[in-house]
Amino acid sequence: MKKNALLVFSIMLLALVGSACSVLGVGSKSFATEQSFQVGSIKAIEINNESWDIEFNSTDSNQITITTEGKQKDEKTDPVVIKEDGNKMIITQESKKAGLIDNFTFGKEGTINISIPKHGVEKIAVNNQFGNMEWNDIAIPAVDISTETGSTLIKGLTADIGKVTSDNGALSIRDSSIRELKVASITGDNDLTNVTSSSMKVTSANGSVSIKEAKESQSVVVHTKIGDIAVAYKDAPASLAVGASSHLADITVQLKGFKESVNAEQSKTGVIGKGLNKLELVSEAGTIDVR
Repeated sequence: MKKNALLVFSIMLLALVGSACSVLGVGSKSFATEQSFQVGSIKAIEINNESWDIEFNSTDSNQITITTEGKQKDEKTDPVVIKEDGNKMIITQESKKAGLIDNFTFGKEGTINISIPKHGVEKIAVNNQFGNMEWNDIAIPAVDISTETGSTLIKGLTADIGKVTSDNGALSIRDSSIRELKVASITGDNDLTNVTSSSMKVTSANGSVSIKEAKESQSVVVHTKIGDIAVAYKDAPASLAVGASSHLADITVQLKGFKESVNAEQSKTGVIGKGLNKLELVSEAGTIDVR
């Protein structure tokens, strides 16, 4: 009996030690690469990311430079692979899972950093499973971001078309100019500050939408299910048609020159000037505040 108990104890101890080693990253080694590509040879960048963070930065160089730094769990498999497919650059990050413990992330696994000249490529598309993203002063015709879990911070983006789809994570866009912007969020708050866009549409299932230092534009549409909506204009609009409705919460519209046509418990509509531009705000169970 004592021998059996000792054997069981030894097996449990080995299992605990093995788990601890996995958690602490024992068995993995550091991974770091750097590659550069001449501007003009690459028209589009596609990133398929499993679990690393991603950073985009502007550069004055005439080259696109990609650096990676993180953990390599399998010596035979690089966690990040970069290849060219015609005029498209494809970056794939995948961490080989050695066991059950590797299905869980403990701390930061790694970072992919892309330095790109302004207007260096025509499109960047990111398919992100898990990881945070940061964009700094990128100028590009088209951006398409899809993320399952992770926060996204965008600063100083200049683009003709911007599309952001997020399942779970906060989104912040600051000091950017995006002619046509579409944001679709399931869970997570959306914060847009000093964003210029002639056509903006933001939808959120469970999360607030805040548009600060807003500028009057042709069309701004915001729909939420469970989440408050707040729009604060930098300068008073001159020609704006306003429609706001909420099924279960308060609606406040405080704009200079706003003439109400409907002032009901669940909706407010009205116009400023000729109403050439549109502001449409709809929430099923959130407050609406416009000022």
